[in-house]
Amino acid sequence: MNIYSLLRILAKTTKAQNLFIASKEINGIRLFKNTRDLSSIQDFYLTWLYSYDVIMKEVLIDNISKEILNDELYEDSYLLWRKDKKFKEKKLDKEQKNLKLIPGKTIKFPKKVK
Repeated sequence: MNIYSLLRILAKTTKAQNLFIASKEINGIRLFKNTRDLSSIQDFYLTWLYSYDVIMKEVLIDNISKEILNDELYEDSYLLWRKDKKFKEKKLDKEQKNLKLIPGKTIKFPKKVK
């Protein structure tokens, strides 16, 4: 087993997930001693902490089966599918903002300034 598989297993644990959620909500909790210039291993670990946070939330609200957590291939496939789905929804939403009021002509409305 390589280090990256071990980091994924560690990121999936309940303790790591609880610490990750707490560190997002409470400013004083840090996951690492360094707060800047993260190493590639730290970056990889944080990526999987976030990814498993997303998957666990989906499992919790019964959007997906808990069986997805049994295999890294299932996890990767779900995350790719979810990313593709979000991209398509964003693209469709963008297309719906352009209204065709006159046949053959598209009117692009300016974006709202906040």
